[in-house]
Amino acid sequence: MPIAYTDAAPYLFLWVALGLAMFTDRRLHAAVFIALSLAAAAVAGIVEWEGFALLALFAGCCLAAVKPDIPTVLRALAWGVVVILAVALATHEVPWIHNVLVLDEVSVSDSSGNYTLYWNYDKGFAGVLLYFVCVQPQETPHWQRAIVATGTIAILTAVLAGVAAMATGFVAWDPKWPAILAVWVPANLLLTCVAEESFFRGLVQRQLGRFLGGMVPAPALVALLVAAVAFGTAHVAGGTTYILLATLAGIGYGTAYHLTGRVEAGILVHFLLNLSHLLLFTYPFAA
Repeated sequence: MPIAYTDAAPYLFLWVALGLAMFTDRRLHAAVFIALSLAAAAVAGIVEWEGFALLALFAGCCLAAVKPDIPTVLRALAWGVVVILAVALATHEVPWIHNVLVLDEVSVSDSSGNYTLYWNYDKGFAGVLLYFVCVQPQETPHWQRAIVATGTIAILTAVLAGVAAMATGFVAWDPKWPAILAVWVPANLLLTCVAEESFFRGLVQRQLGRFLGGMVPAPALVALLVAAVAFGTAHVAGGTTYILLATLAGIGYGTAYHLTGRVEAGILVHFLLNLSHLLLFTYPFAA
């Protein structure tokens, strides 16, 4: 399905904003591209004016939540609104945002179930804003160790999740080079991995670990497991097996974040698992 430039522009601006936030300290430039993305989304009819107001509220609450000079009660209220709106945006419950349909009931391979892909602007915007405002700044790890740890966890997570998924019959071995790769990669990386890791690892795991410090033994481990279970539960639409598989994967993503202190590690492990699923197994599940 061809994609009009006006439909693609809001996502391109989100990509630029993410790159600036991830690889530079040009926060003002990143904010400008987020604003350009919103303007392009309004022009394309992706975001209605009511949706624009709600996204502005989300942005304002993200900024308020991380301000140390704001009273604790108001910061707690802002965090509550951030979580509620992030969940609403990720689950596409905001009626004034219209995501772009890219693939409609396509068959990735003969043995795969049909697959539909939306470029979800609501979830993508929430993920980039969470990363830009609520995740940064992060720890600065020993990069060589972080790379080794991330690579090791990525391999272990992909192997364990793949074996578990085949053992349950959720997927079957099906190596291929699918035609949808060009539209799938940017969508999955930005609109799935960045969005979900910014929320579950950058927000839930990190903030819960800080909150539980001194209250329970091994607060970081408790936060990791809670975030993984929450991540698995978010996949409830796929059924019990999918929840368990997603929870297992979430433990891998959380471990990568825990070992490195960087959300990017969770994003990379998440994306590599999803990519191995697409390239090596029936996608999204066995027919």
